[in-house]
Amino acid sequence: MVSTCHSWMQWIWNRLCGNTPARPRLTPFRREKLLYEFNTFLDENQDGVLEECDLKLAVERLCRRYSWAPDDPRALRAKALMRDLWLSLRLHVDEDQDEKVTRAEWLSLWADVQRVSERTRLTHSKESPTIPSWMREYFHYKFLLFDVAGDGVLDEEEFVYVMAQHGAVEGVAKKSWFLMTQGRRLLRQDSFERLCEEFFLSDQPTDPGTFLAARLYFLPGEQRTGGP
Repeated sequence: MVSTCHSWMQWIWNRLCGNTPARPRLTPFRREKLLYEFNTFLDENQDGVLEECDLKLAVERLCRRYSWAPDDPRALRAKALMRDLWLSLRLHVDEDQDEKVTRAEWLSLWADVQRVSERTRLTHSKESPTIPSWMREYFHYKFLLFDVAGDGVLDEEEFVYVMAQHGAVEGVAKKSWFLMTQGRRLLRQDSFERLCEEFFLSDQPTDPGTFLAARLYFLPGEQRTGGP
């Protein structure tokens, strides 16, 4: 944990000093997953850039879907998580300080996550991949998104319902749930977050976390990379 914090503090210092090492290249497979996340869950108005209003709209839609009152603890938690995500995005990748995050800047963020993780593994081989706090918070937000019943666990019905709301085909979503959970009926938050790690960090198409998108595969070049 100490080395993880040190790695990210060093990264922030390098950014402030303009001394950022070259970013590693993301594989085409990972690029498609990351762009899918951007296009599907974050860019609410589909204009090709992420602004604070997009995250606010995402939270508002979540609260309307589950009929959460403005003072509901879950609504307040979701707002806080997305506010922290926006602040982190601006700090890490909004290089021109225009309060907008493009798809290219979104990808550069994950290239930086990969670089820090690789360096941690090289110097502390027994440590798991470095997961920054803002990333954990986003995983928590996604859990709130899927936990329709609010009971702290996810089931197939909830997963299929939410993904259908985001354009997934019901039959594919059901098959994805089976592959993702390896036949389990329920997912607790810790298991869900491990799947999130695989989705965002893994380059292996057969890893269970890949199916978190309710898709069986990703085609290179399928996701939009530029403006609308």
